[in-house]
Amino acid sequence: MGDWIGLGLFVLVIVGALVGLSQLGKKPKRLTEEEYEQRVAEAKGTTRAAALAGMNALNKMINPKAVEAIEVQRDLKAGFYNDEEKKGEGDGPDAGSKRLGPTGEGGGDA
Repeated sequence: MGDWIGLGLFVLVIVGALVGLSQLGKKPKRLTEEEYEQRVAEAKGTTRAAALAGMNALNKMINPKAVEAIEVQRDLKAGFYNDEEKKGEGDGPDAGSKRLGPTGEGGGDA
């Protein structure tokens, strides 16, 4: 039974490769001038966004502090950045000695 499954998978891969190669061999559909202009106009935004994303990644590698400053400025404009740190539970000097665990229970580990 296992031999038939393996043979079927092998044949499926070969048939898929042949169909894919036959699709690559077809000539592309001819475009009218209007269709070509429309595709070029649509692609400008996508290409520009991809180029900017690549430049941003390159800039992060070269100068990470500048990128961090830009992100902080964006956060400030959006209203998300708060430079005050809020005191919370565990910020005191004895925070290391407090044991985390369930509250209100007697104490068994099980």
